[in-house]
Amino acid sequence: MSDKVSFNDVFKKALHLGGTLFAVTAVTGLILGFVQNVTADAIKRVELEAQNAAFRIVMPDAKNFEEIVAEPDEFVAEVRRGDDATGLVGWCMNVNSKGYGGIVSFIVGITKDGGVKAINILNHSETPGLGARSTEPEFYEQFNNKTSLPLKVVKGEASNPDEIAAISGATITSNAVTSGVNGAVEYWAKHLKGAE
Repeated sequence: MSDKVSFNDVFKKALHLGGTLFAVTAVTGLILGFVQNVTADAIKRVELEAQNAAFRIVMPDAKNFEEIVAEPDEFVAEVRRGDDATGLVGWCMNVNSKGYGGIVSFIVGITKDGGVKAINILNHSETPGLGARSTEPEFYEQFNNKTSLPLKVVKGEASNPDEIAAISGATITSNAVTSGVNGAVEYWAKHLKGAE
């Protein structure tokens, strides 16, 4: 009996292994494709509901939030029209502004008259204990129902209606959020004012 392996034996083994690998890969791909198709709608629905919940925080009187085509802008990434049963309530804008540690992303609710209804901080990379305090009500609630615009950041107590008290030790973050809010108001004045 010879210890030599023929070319045909090697070729058959390689062909068998390649076929097995192909079959496993094809079945795995089909399963992953099926799972993706089954879960895609559910994921999209959950993401939409989470987005709508964030919009309701800044525009609680609106029932529907329709995405509109947004003009490119330094701060505003997305605009949603907020309506109730009678029509326009206001606008929800996804805003990105450069903070100390990176981009601060938040939603600004603008009333149909151009006032700031509220803001909702979504994501940030700010320093814990400093800029990260932008997510605390003591800071973000200062923006509620502001009509004296544009807003400016002050150190210490805010004594005028157009002032926002800076977070102690986090003036850059405070300015980033305030600049983004002012940018949203400017966007409204330029692109949305008078819309019904």
